[in-house]
Amino acid sequence: MKRRIASIAGLLGLMASAAPVLSPQGIIVNPVPTDLSVQTWLDRDPSGLGNATYYFGDKIKIYVQVNQNAYVYLFNINADGQIDLILPNAYNQNNYLRGGETRVFPETGARYEFTISGPAGVDQVLAVASRTPLSLAQIADIKSGQMRVQGASNLARALSIVVTPLPDQDWVSDVVRYNVQPRWAGHPEPVAPRPPIFFISPLPGYAVLWEDREDTEYRVAYRGGDVEQVFSYYHRDLVAKGWVKVSFKSKGGKKNLAYEAEYRRGGDRLEVSVGPKGGELVVKLEWGR
Repeated sequence: MKRRIASIAGLLGLMASAAPVLSPQGIIVNPVPTDLSVQTWLDRDPSGLGNATYYFGDKIKIYVQVNQNAYVYLFNINADGQIDLILPNAYNQNNYLRGGETRVFPETGARYEFTISGPAGVDQVLAVASRTPLSLAQIADIKSGQMRVQGASNLARALSIVVTPLPDQDWVSDVVRYNVQPRWAGHPEPVAPRPPIFFISPLPGYAVLWEDREDTEYRVAYRGGDVEQVFSYYHRDLVAKGWVKVSFKSKGGKKNLAYEAEYRRGGDRLEVSVGPKGGELVVKLEWGR
């Protein structure tokens, strides 16, 4: 299980205009790097790789996390373009998340649930985070859950109008995709994978050249940067998640300085390395038990 992607920031970093970008999949993207980030993932895809499969009638849980205080808006986009408003919704209009907070929908004890239906294909969950509340008046009736636009491209265009007046650094988006298939007779109920030991987005404001995600390893390469600053970003996130640093060492001189550290949490172990390689600043996280 592996993913290698080029960064949106790296591809679009030279754009002079901060106007929202509409991807070929109809997803709204902020072309300006921002230190605000939002992550969304699913109960069967905790790493956000987009390889989860749900069958007609399955229940689905959607997770979201922000690194800074923000208002979060979640939309589910079916393969046929039907859009459902996940957050805010008629039962839960509290879409303000604090930095580092993770929320799941439906939440425990919720009076609603999300059930997978047709058609078969690839569905998407779009998350938009903003430092200030957004007006969805032209997009949806929150109290009834009725959408006023349908189709991914129409949603993206409507959202682009809403976020365009905002300062460049004040909004960001994320998307996760999943497969939907009909269930055939005798098909076994899928077993949800155990969540990964470690999950974090790249360092905000740094140009990402590529990412690799595997079952027990994550690597990301930045276009240069300060080793200490990058290491400190991952260290703070780990400590906030309950990890304890048990060893640390630095290698090399001023021009090729590299850090290596080991963290423990219960019976889990995580090794972190940050250092230059071939003109890139590479971060590697490898976990095990």
